[in-house]
Formats: sequence, structure tokens, C-alpha cells
Amino acid sequence: MLKLMLKKIEDQDDEVQVKEEVHAIPHATGLHFRKVVEFDASINYSDLSLEEMDKVVGFVCEVFRNRFTVEEFYEGTPSHQLISRIGEVFTFVRTGKTVEELQKEAQSEQDEVGKK
Repeated sequence: MLKLMLKKIEDQDDEVQVKEEVHAIPHATGLHFRKVVEFDASINYSDLSLEEMDKVVGFVCEVFRNRFTVEEFYEGTPSHQLISRIGEVFTFVRTGKTVEELQKEAQSEQDEVGKK
């Protein structure tokens, strides 16, 4: 299951309130995988244009069943986490696993090699 937390900042009575919204999906669809393959063939991820960035963020919204908009994703994601969050979604679509799950698997494999 992939979870994505977005922060919603609201001004109330001269105070800033931060609310966290957690969105989760149990799996990505085959159609999502197909779209990632299309992106891989047409986008240079290390040099995204603004249009490509919006397209990729729109895809993230699709993966989460459009429970939030492109603007809400941008507003709710800290700037320094934007690219990594998109990458986490793409990793989940490609593998069916979260980045944390893949890291645990890699660590387990290293531990097994170290025992031999």
C-alpha cells in the first residue's frame, strides 16, 4: 500500500493551521504502468519542463484516484520533497512496492550475502 501525505495550510484567526491529509492506494493499475512506460520513452526526468512537470503531477493525481488536484499536490508538498514524492509514486507503479519495502529487501539480501 502506498501512502501520500499532503499538508493543507489554513489561516484561522491570525494563526496558521497545518492539517495533514493522508491518501492511500492498495495497488497501481496496469494502465498506470503503461503510462509510466510512455513517460519513460518521452520525458527526460533530469530536465523536466514546466509542462512535463504538470503532466507527471497530474499522473500522480490519477494514481491516487484524483482524490486531490494538481494544485493541491503542489500546495501540499514541501518544495524539497516534490521530486522524491513523484519518484516514490513512479517506483510503486513500476514495482508494486514502496521505496521503504525495496530498501528493506535490499538490506535483507545484503545481510544474507554477509552471512555466507
